[in-house]
Amino acid sequence: MACVAAASGPVAGGVLVDALGWRAVFWLNLPVAAAAVLVTVRHIAAARPGAERSRLDLAGLVPGVLCLLGLAYGLNEAGASGWTSPTVLGAFTPAAAAGAAFAAIEWRRERNGGRPVLPPSLFRRVPFTAAAAIGVLLNLGFYGMLHLVTLYFQEVRSLSATATGLALLPCMALGIVSSPLAGRIGARTGPYVPMCLGLGIGAAGFAGWLAAGPHTPYLALLPALMCCGFGTPLCMPAATSALLEAAPADAAGVASAVFNVARQTGSTTGVALFGSLAAARPVAGLHAATVIAAVLYAGGAGAAWAVGRRVRPS
Repeated sequence: MACVAAASGPVAGGVLVDALGWRAVFWLNLPVAAAAVLVTVRHIAAARPGAERSRLDLAGLVPGVLCLLGLAYGLNEAGASGWTSPTVLGAFTPAAAAGAAFAAIEWRRERNGGRPVLPPSLFRRVPFTAAAAIGVLLNLGFYGMLHLVTLYFQEVRSLSATATGLALLPCMALGIVSSPLAGRIGARTGPYVPMCLGLGIGAAGFAGWLAAGPHTPYLALLPALMCCGFGTPLCMPAATSALLEAAPADAAGVASAVFNVARQTGSTTGVALFGSLAAARPVAGLHAATVIAAVLYAGGAGAAWAVGRRVRPS
């Protein structure tokens, strides 16, 4: 379902932008959010009466939230203001301080037998840490490049928003095929084989964007689009599975949250970093971002292969 939404989103967004303006894209979230709330209330069971509940770790939660807020704000402003601007540094500095406080509080709470919001001991598990890091680079590379490719089609190739959405469709729709395929492969081999395959295919796709220029035929870019769109969703569910397998059973909820935060941090970083590279020279910036994304994916494939050799499927 997520892949269907990802495939339809750029096209629907392009139609709305061309018909009603860019603000209409944000209104689209309201009925979707309302439907999600309705389904949750009707079909997701509440905690059982009498179930054990731990106290909320407010002392750790507050600096953790402040760290993420500062990081997100600084990354969002970096593309327009510059990485060394007072606005960006003014966001990153308190974010770093809040992050250090969060780590110290969580470490002390776990050492004293408490239940921290994020147990630091999880990161002593190499497969867990590797899967979380791969979650960061997956979204950093994919969504950072998706941002630049969108700008490339609209600003360099002068396509409309709707035409850009349609041009991205081969990339976004292939997840409908590769995501279930990851489950089939992973059931036989464990998660690290589809992770390596997905990251390798994605790296090849990113490298294909080195051919992009002001007048490059769309068909010449189609293999790069398809490899990126096939490889990333092939890796994503496998990486999620690897991270959950590496965590204790009673920490599955925390592990899932860690992976989600890692991915969102990667997305924000990728858009900010790659956007700043292409601010003055779109094509040259696209090529530089392509190299970074390909190297990150190749490195992730190597890390997945190395961890996979240590972990045998059950």
